[in-house]
Amino acid sequence: MPHTPPDSAGVFAPGHLGELTQLVTPALVDQVLSLTRRTQQRVRMLPARVMVYFVLAMALFPRQGYR
Repeated sequence: MPHTPPDSAGVFAPGHLGELTQLVTPALVDQVLSLTRRTQQRVRMLPARVMVYFVLAMALFPRQGYR
């Protein structure tokens, strides 16, 4: 039986952003948002960090739909 880490609910689990976070770390995204003065002022349904990953994914996979 393969070993399954306790936090591996799958790549589509809430909050999981996949392999992209291995290359572009959340700390790096937060630093860039801070340096560009684009940090969020209030809590939103789609935080600024998630939107950065969304835009990166759209750039990496231009022929895929985003719905």
